[in-house]
Amino acid sequence: MRQFILSMILCLCASGIQAQNAECQGKHHDCQHQKQQKVQPIQMILDSDFGSSTDDLFALMMLHHYIDDGLVDLKGIVVDREGEKNAGVVDIFNTYYGHPDIPVGLERNGVKNPRCFIPYNGICDLKDAQGAPLFKRSLDVNKLPDGYKLYRKLLSKAEDNSIVIVAIGFATTLSQLFESGADEYSKLSGLDLFKQKVKAVYIQSGRFEAGDSLSGYNMRAASKQSAIFYSKLPEKVDLIMSPSNIGDKMNYLPQDVVADLSYTDWNPIKAVYTNYTCDTGQRMWDTNCLVNAVLGDNEYHLSPRGWVTFVDKGEMSEMLFKPDPNGNARYQMPGDSYFFEEKLMDIRRHNRINKYPSRYTIEAPQPTLLSGAATEWAKPRMGLLIDKYLATAGNKLDPDEFRQVFQPIGYYGGNILDYREAEKMVVDSLYTVMLDRAARNGKNTMTIITGAPGSGKSTAARQLNLKGEGLVYDAALSGGTSRLENVIQRAKAKGLDKITVMLVYNDILTCYTNSINRGKNTNRFCTIDYLMQSFEDNKGKIEWLQKQHPEVTVIPVTCEGNKGPRKVTIEEAKNWKYDVSEEEVNKMMSTLLDVVNSGELWEQQLPSLVGDIMATPNLSDRNKKLAKEINDRVEELLHNRN
Repeated sequence: MRQFILSMILCLCASGIQAQNAECQGKHHDCQHQKQQKVQPIQMILDSDFGSSTDDLFALMMLHHYIDDGLVDLKGIVVDREGEKNAGVVDIFNTYYGHPDIPVGLERNGVKNPRCFIPYNGICDLKDAQGAPLFKRSLDVNKLPDGYKLYRKLLSKAEDNSIVIVAIGFATTLSQLFESGADEYSKLSGLDLFKQKVKAVYIQSGRFEAGDSLSGYNMRAASKQSAIFYSKLPEKVDLIMSPSNIGDKMNYLPQDVVADLSYTDWNPIKAVYTNYTCDTGQRMWDTNCLVNAVLGDNEYHLSPRGWVTFVDKGEMSEMLFKPDPNGNARYQMPGDSYFFEEKLMDIRRHNRINKYPSRYTIEAPQPTLLSGAATEWAKPRMGLLIDKYLATAGNKLDPDEFRQVFQPIGYYGGNILDYREAEKMVVDSLYTVMLDRAARNGKNTMTIITGAPGSGKSTAARQLNLKGEGLVYDAALSGGTSRLENVIQRAKAKGLDKITVMLVYNDILTCYTNSINRGKNTNRFCTIDYLMQSFEDNKGKIEWLQKQHPEVTVIPVTCEGNKGPRKVTIEEAKNWKYDVSEEEVNKMMSTLLDVVNSGELWEQQLPSLVGDIMATPNLSDRNKKLAKEINDRVEELLHNRN
């Protein structure tokens, strides 16, 4: 697709479009080759606030591809968010994408402590298995020039009216350039140098909707510097703005980001999305300035010309647009849903271009693989499977949610047992990765949410604010106390020593009803025998925790009868009933028979709902009779289907 776009651009660059079309008719390849010789790459400087929102990273990734395609001659990059690590991120990208010699400048007198949505500059500290930096670097970021000095150096060497600036960050460095005086690079003031050398500025700013004239986050965060930039901007320099409502409609979901990178073992964007929580509603604002600057005005719906005025009101700063055919300013206007999807898919196509492909993929549908075959498939792909989960996990590890990564090989919810071995294998490694990530981020707190299936663990968890926890482990942890002990000990070994166990209770009949209702929507049912075992496993767990781990905080929560969640005292929780009576088993089986006979479920869902019901332990005679009736009815329905 990129080559197609490139060829179209090349065929439209020379004068006389109709003449071109006639010339190219029947000899497209010769025409394309001739035009490639005539195209001059755009002389560009990128100015961005790297270190917070990830749309800057996608713009930089696409820019490197434009350089490879011969569309851009990138003179330099200005990092206008203070901090050497933010410049280090740019160095990592430039080195990774094969252009390590691009000059980089760093803002050192800009916005103080601006809001950081995603602190991804921590990828500078990531190590490989041998303890070496995960990503190669080319620059000593401590010796980088100030951003405005780099501007002066680059502009002084440029031809007149030749430079295009893509400004997708704060206006701090540009304002410093405007106010700078003569130096070793030029006798001209910064404003005169800019006026002489710069042809156009593509900037992420504004809103320009009815009733909404806010200037956009970047401009408001540095309102004083923004006021300087807009008030002094030379009238001869074209200004093309990308308002925030354009990128608002382009939501590149974290799971899609990692899926698009599943063909590579390592990539700086992938490192960001698997080491940091990127589900903050990240939209692709900044890429639109770059695409417009490189591919041309026909890529967007642009407003008529006019003049823009910046009104400094701090966080409430406004940008007012006055139409005038002689004005230097235009702004991108929203399109329909197809337009936004097309722009997003272009970013995704770029993101799928990898220099370092993996031998494995986890996205393409595979032949159905079960049990041991599923485990063997997962072994060489463990890193990719973990990365995919981490893209949307935040700080929560939930084995039930993780199991969705096996969908390409046949998991659909109702065949849990076929993927239990593969799940345990990968989740064991996933837990280590998430513990390491929490420790690396200085988080030493963990909450373990446990209880029987269908007890209301997720509902109870919502009552606590757990976003600040280092890790949240949400699982039934059946099998006595051994699994819970393992989770606690491994967390403590990694330094997560402030541990809370939220033990959630519900009566077994309600647990079973909840499990059936959940299964109707997700195919993930819970058989009676498994529920009974998991339910009874919780008996004495509080007493065990108090004896073995007095340092652990225990929070008992009851959701009994789905009337909760409600915190109770430790003493009240010790009275929770975990013995399953013969009457309760009978009621669950009666409920199961009603569901089987109701016709609400597909026949293929029935085996995972019923399981091997005749093997349920300690059945009374009447429950054995009921179990046989259920088993016979399921066999009848399955036979009729076939």
